[in-house]
Amino acid sequence: MSITNLLINFFFSFLATVGFSIFFNSPIKSLMPVGIIGGIGWTTYIILLDFTKSSILSNFFAATLISLLSEILARKMKYPAIVFAIPGILPLIPGLGLYNTMLFLVEGNYSSALSTGSDTLFTSASIAMGVLLITSLVRTYHIVCSKIRNKRIQLQKLIK
Repeated sequence: MSITNLLINFFFSFLATVGFSIFFNSPIKSLMPVGIIGGIGWTTYIILLDFTKSSILSNFFAATLISLLSEILARKMKYPAIVFAIPGILPLIPGLGLYNTMLFLVEGNYSSALSTGSDTLFTSASIAMGVLLITSLVRTYHIVCSKIRNKRIQLQKLIK
């Protein structure tokens, strides 16, 4: 994969992500960061797909990176993480796989529909698992930090 192809992929995924953000009425200040997250996520997917040849693994790591960047920017920009995560993940959604699954079902080609449908289902599940992993880790981290902070406050009250 050449640098030119990666830049073209980044640019068009950036545009698609910004377009989805506008469609979802995201705040104007978040459009540029959301586009960058979407571009980085799609470029990560393309690079990993070139190395691993597995769309499921590539989607998982790209969704994990998108979710991590969304959580970081949510704290920095004081917006909910979903403002960054949902538009950023939309370029990864296997729309062609869903379409082909339905087309094969309508045509009566059930073996191809089952094959394409299962691959699409596993790809979608890998995206969901990538987001779930980071979201769970971040929430657990904040719960633990909150409990530690509360214990410190209780300890300071006892000392006084």
